[in-house]
Formats: sequence, structure tokens, C-alpha cells
Amino acid sequence: MAVMDWVSGGLAAACLGTGLLHVLRVALRRRDVAAELSHAAMGLGMAAMLSPLGNPVPGPVWTVVFVLGVVWFGGAVLRSRTFGGDAGHHVVGSGAMLLMLAAGHSAHGRGVAGTLGLASVLALALTGYFAWHALRCADGCRRAEPAPGVVATRTRTLVAPQLAAGAQLVTAATMSVMLLGMV
Repeated sequence: MAVMDWVSGGLAAACLGTGLLHVLRVALRRRDVAAELSHAAMGLGMAAMLSPLGNPVPGPVWTVVFVLGVVWFGGAVLRSRTFGGDAGHHVVGSGAMLLMLAAGHSAHGRGVAGTLGLASVLALALTGYFAWHALRCADGCRRAEPAPGVVATRTRTLVAPQLAAGAQLVTAATMSVMLLGMV
């Protein structure tokens, strides 16, 4: 069991780092604030679920955060009349977090996921989605900076799209692992 605590702790630390990175990007970029905050909430929420020390935030708070994500980005999907793109991804991500909260996902056990047949089917479908999204993010990490010859500064590095793609790669892969654990 100690190995699982180390794995959960490592994944929690990685997700905590990505969540904090997105919070920092909100402060530096001041663009796409809702999307950056959604990514931050997802990273921080997964870190809390995976933490071997326990979740420091009450479950109802996380539920409100992710319901707001579904509503906010669901409205954007309805306005654009298309489910593709970032807004659709945020709806799926927030919905997946709500599924894990409802199933009682934690680093200490499977919760009630084993007793919910529909939750297992949804978790398997979402595992595939997030594995696919991780591959998209990996591709985004490889893309070259559009302005060659520009000296990179620390701030420029923090707002680079490749860094955001790398952070989302971490959360998408971790999400796949967490959801697969619910099956």
C-alpha cells in the first residue's frame, strides 16, 4: 500500500503544480481567465482527491466549483452552437470531476464507483476522451514558438502555449488514470 501512497502523492504534487501554474498564468496573461481558472480548479481538485493526506477542501465546495464550470462553459457551448473547442472540453472536464466527486474518488479507495454500473461506463468513455486529449496536448508541446529570434524571458515562458499544453498533458493523463481506477 505504501507504493500507492507514493504514486498518489506524486500525481497529487504534479496536479498541484499545474493548478498553481494556471493561477499564475491568470495573473500574468489576464486573458482567457475563465479557461485558466477552470484548468486551475481541475488541477487543484485532482490534487486534493489524490492527496494521501486527505482533501483539505470540503466536497460541497468542489461540487459548486465544478457545477459552475459546467454552467459557464455550457452556456458558451449553447451560444456557439458547437460542442467542439475549449468550451466543450471544459464542460467534459467539469462533468468528469463531478462524476469522480459523486463516486467518492480518493487516494484511499474506490468509493462507491464499483457499485455504480453507469458510472463505470461513463468513466471508461471519459478515460478514452482524456487519453485522446493528452495526445493532443503532447502535440501542442512540440509546436515551435511563432516568433523566432525573440529572447525568451521568464514571464514569456510562463505564458507560452507549450507550457500550458504541457500542464494540460499532465492533468489529462492523470484524469485518465483516475477515471480508469473507477472502472
